[in-house]
Amino acid sequence: MKTIKRIVVGIDFSTYAQRIMEYGAGIAERNMAELIAVNVINKRQIDYIKTVCKDEAPNVFSLSKFINDETARRTHKLDDLIRHCVSTKVSTRPVIMIGVPFEEILNVVDNEHADIVVISSKGRSNFQDYIFGTTSEKIFRHCPVPVLSLNLRT
Repeated sequence: MKTIKRIVVGIDFSTYAQRIMEYGAGIAERNMAELIAVNVINKRQIDYIKTVCKDEAPNVFSLSKFINDETARRTHKLDDLIRHCVSTKVSTRPVIMIGVPFEEILNVVDNEHADIVVISSKGRSNFQDYIFGTTSEKIFRHCPVPVLSLNLRT
C-alpha cells in the first residue's frame, strides 16, 4: 500500500465542510501527512458578475477588487475551519482557486502530487447537476488518485 504524504480536501463551505475537514485531518494526523484544503471560486459566479456589472462605472464596481475580496474572505474562512478542525501537529495549507471546481481540484491534485482526495458526496437536486453531473462525480471519474467520498447527509 502506498504511503499517504499529501491529502487534498475539497471544501465548499456547505454544512458538511467541518466534518469533511475533520475526516481529512484525521487521515493526515494518522499518516503524518500534509493537508491541503482547497476551495474554488466558481467561474460561473465570476461570469455572472461580469454580465450583471458590465455597465457599471469602474469606480462603482471592479471585478478584480471583487475577486481579491472574495479570495481574502474565503481564505479567512478556510483558515478558521483549519484552526477549528485540524490538530496543530498536522501541516496544513489553504488553497483558493478560480475556475471550474472539479477541474481546479484535479489541478491541485496533479500540481501538489496528492496521494488521496477527501470530498463530500452531498448532492444538489437541481436539473443542471442531473444532466452534467456533480463536482464530486466528476472528481471521482477523473481523479488519478484514490478519492474518499463521504456521504454525510445522515
